[in-house]
Amino acid sequence: MNWRLLFRGLAVLLVLLVLVAAGAWYWFTHSGEPRRSGEAALAGLDAPVTVRWDRWGMPHVTADSATDAVMALGYLHANDRMAQLELGRRAASGRISQILGEGALDFDRRMRLLQLRRTAERLWEHAGPESRALLEAYAAGVNAWLEERGGDLPPTLRLLRITPEPWTPVDSFCFALMMAEDLSFWNDRPEEERFIWLQRFGLERTLELVGDDVQPPAESILALAASDSPSEVRPSEVRPAEARPSESAPAEGETLEENGSEEAAAEEIAALRRGGGGVGALAPGSNNWAVGVSRTATGAPLVANDPHLGLALPGTWYQVALHAPDYRVSGFSLPGLPVVVIGRTEQLAWAVTNVMLDDHDIFIEELSEDGTQVRRSDGWLDIDLQTEQIPLPDGSTVELEIRTTDLGPLLKALPQYDIPARSLAWTAHLPQDPLAALLALARAKTVDEVPAAIASYVAPAQNLVVADRQGGLLYTVLGQVPQRRSGDGRMAAPAWDPAYGWDGLRPAEEDPRVLRPEDDLLVTANTDVRPQGYERLFSADFDTPHRRDRIRELLGDRRDWQPASFADLQEDVLSRYALEVVAKLDGGYEGDAQRAYETLQAWDGSMELTGPSALFALFEHELALAVWDDEEDHLRSPDLYSRDRMGRLLAGELDSAWFDDVTTEEVETRRQIISSALASAWSAGQERWGQAVADWRYGDLHQLLLAHPAGSAPVVGSLFNRGPFPLPGSATTVAAFGGGWRGGVAPVTYGPSMRWVADLEDPNRDLAVLPGGQSGHPWNDHYDDQLDLYLAGETRTVPWTDEAVEAATVSRLELVPAD
Repeated sequence: MNWRLLFRGLAVLLVLLVLVAAGAWYWFTHSGEPRRSGEAALAGLDAPVTVRWDRWGMPHVTADSATDAVMALGYLHANDRMAQLELGRRAASGRISQILGEGALDFDRRMRLLQLRRTAERLWEHAGPESRALLEAYAAGVNAWLEERGGDLPPTLRLLRITPEPWTPVDSFCFALMMAEDLSFWNDRPEEERFIWLQRFGLERTLELVGDDVQPPAESILALAASDSPSEVRPSEVRPAEARPSESAPAEGETLEENGSEEAAAEEIAALRRGGGGVGALAPGSNNWAVGVSRTATGAPLVANDPHLGLALPGTWYQVALHAPDYRVSGFSLPGLPVVVIGRTEQLAWAVTNVMLDDHDIFIEELSEDGTQVRRSDGWLDIDLQTEQIPLPDGSTVELEIRTTDLGPLLKALPQYDIPARSLAWTAHLPQDPLAALLALARAKTVDEVPAAIASYVAPAQNLVVADRQGGLLYTVLGQVPQRRSGDGRMAAPAWDPAYGWDGLRPAEEDPRVLRPEDDLLVTANTDVRPQGYERLFSADFDTPHRRDRIRELLGDRRDWQPASFADLQEDVLSRYALEVVAKLDGGYEGDAQRAYETLQAWDGSMELTGPSALFALFEHELALAVWDDEEDHLRSPDLYSRDRMGRLLAGELDSAWFDDVTTEEVETRRQIISSALASAWSAGQERWGQAVADWRYGDLHQLLLAHPAGSAPVVGSLFNRGPFPLPGSATTVAAFGGGWRGGVAPVTYGPSMRWVADLEDPNRDLAVLPGGQSGHPWNDHYDDQLDLYLAGETRTVPWTDEAVEAATVSRLELVPAD
């Protein structure tokens, strides 16, 4: 045998295999790469459009009309975020199972029961002429990119074996509704949760837990909660009665196992909540603030915004500048939508935070014997029943019944929760045209014009802070409040009682509003925005005031603010909440508890990567578990971990009986529970990091993993993700990074989805940064090129004028009308 020839042949074969593998890898990683130069033809363009990219992959679009600019935007969104567009519309439509299989059926069922796709179809029917024209232009831009690329699609779509269908205007409205759903407290199921509280804890303790002067539920709801089987009994058969006595322990002789499946039910609720439950699993929030001329060194107002949303790759926002005679705006767009949502014009800049508005109500229903009708007063109303098919990868389908009442989607009873059937009324389901208000806002010249411009906007409701070049400042609510006949919407209501329900929406002119404040300063941070006398009309689940108060403290009386110093405030990590908690501790403990107490007393409240911040995080976690976990045997509700509720308990505003561990015969006191939590935190910290608290690593507990939808794929999945990265800050600092505890750590699941500062004097001095980059393509240079800036708390300048854009341009693409 000629061994030399054999080895030579094997070597050649090996080289060929390596070349084939390298070619396949190159093909996979470069498939669907964004195009940023040359020329592309778009059918439907009226005139050529120029796209200039700066070094950060931000496109600056110059067009002869808003329609052409928006068609270009559709092309650009597809160019950088086609996988995000495709997965987003499938999620909203309940079509994830078609690509992921039966494991995604529960998600698809939930989205279809919420009827987002059907609602998007209604929004399209209700859209005004300009909105329809822009939506069609946007769809044409997306489809032009799809037609141009053919099978040359991004790696995510190749991994999932998806060939996108043509884009439609309804797909765009699906994205608007996905954002509304993400920002709505419907996600947290608070009224269902409070109905369980009525059953487990009684009326008095439930009202105490909710706080904020919540109005009690209807007598019929109290009677239903007090019945033995609320999910099975017919409400009309329940005699009026007092709600069951306040109890925290099982009845004598009763075990949790015998009492039903509260734990399984609670796990289902927890899975629906953001962050997966646990201490600190509060809804994402946001910061925005503005100062007027008297407080700046620039000669005009400054505006800052950092919306706190779920953090992943690609990110929520796509930054773009659209320069057209009838729509000249720069800022942050949502892939899927043909407008800039947060941004600026030459005359105006606007920023938003979530109002935390109670934008939905749960109405308990009484069904007829055959389940086809619901009771209304003394009569019955037919339920609309439709059947949908959820497709699976093998071509088969799963049938799903969608039931709707006059109030909204009808949700089936949950016996494991003892929750009856109920209808969901939600402002996002109402006919509206959300694009019209955003377009009008971008065309306003002064803050005085803004209220009329946004009057038609309904949901998702936002705190809107606006500044104009003339020095005007405005705060108002972008959105509308339900006109409730009775109650404040915080508790479930009886659908059969005509005293309850909605009479449409309250007029937008009744929304809270502050115009040209005397102190030349506006700040919102998801906390209470209601002016005096508006409490009953404007129901919301507000965040604590600590971020807002810290921002005001930092702004102080300073009169020389500039964009860079303004942006620095977004990185502040001092927690007023932590200092407040520590101040409410009594002291005089023993051993490790006293050592922990003294360490926290000497701490400045900064949630830095190392030091006592780790001790506070451990103590907060241990205290919440010690206070609430015994009640959690009845109700594993993450909402019981609310920081607002803990603050009220420590301040003595809640019954001290909540400190008692109801699973023991002894009645534990406040002092015992706090001491135990302090000692446990001290012991846990020493075990992890040693004796010196200054060396304790909060960053070991508090880390961010930027995950991509394909990040869990075998072999190549990890190449899509970035991190984990240790982060300072917390849910209660201005640099708000939060999430729930899992397995002894508190991974960051949400934080600033972008940071932005607008200078009304010189738009070329605007600053911004994204937590990743512009592109959703994992092997593109702009996938994560801003990540280092973001983690370091730095920003980049954003050009506005033609001269500045031209100087910043690194490549250009010409979009021309197709023949």
